[in-house]
Amino acid sequence: MMHYLPFLFYEFFFTGLFAIGGGAATIPFLQQMGNRRGWFTPHELANMIAIAETAPGPHGTNMATFIGKHVAGFPGAALAVFALILPTMIIDTIIASMLDRFRQSRTKDALMRVLRPASAGLIAAAVVVFLQIALASADANWALSEIAAWPSHFDWQAVLLYVALLALLFTPKIKKIHPAAFIAAGAGAGIIMLGI
Repeated sequence: MMHYLPFLFYEFFFTGLFAIGGGAATIPFLQQMGNRRGWFTPHELANMIAIAETAPGPHGTNMATFIGKHVAGFPGAALAVFALILPTMIIDTIIASMLDRFRQSRTKDALMRVLRPASAGLIAAAVVVFLQIALASADANWALSEIAAWPSHFDWQAVLLYVALLALLFTPKIKKIHPAAFIAAGAGAGIIMLGI
């Protein structure tokens, strides 16, 4: 297990460096990490994402904790979280020291114009990946050449639950209910639907 630590550091440092847009933007990186390293299956990733979404704390660090622990125990969890946040610490320290000098900089404005769409793209990719994981078979083949088979990949009970909860979120009186209630309702409905 310990021989995985350098690879964990590399993978999560790289993810932290390029996952612009927060924790949700790490999902495409984690999906590729699982495919490339074989540390977890798509089904295990789906379970880790579900737990990370419902657990308190930032999504990205929750995922780093779960994956690091899964791969190399508690040292792996600590190293993965450290590697994920290290690029942000370095970049924020550099930016903070130069912020006053570049507050009115055209270069900074141009950089922000590029980073905003990149961040939106990563988050949109994360939404697609998350919906595929949550509503379909975790190991489904989504290749365009297999488009005729896509409907067979979906878990239609999960799709119905998703649509029902999404519709409730846009109901005016229900909008005032805390999001934790929706998480609990989804968990309860999932348990009932699975017959546990």
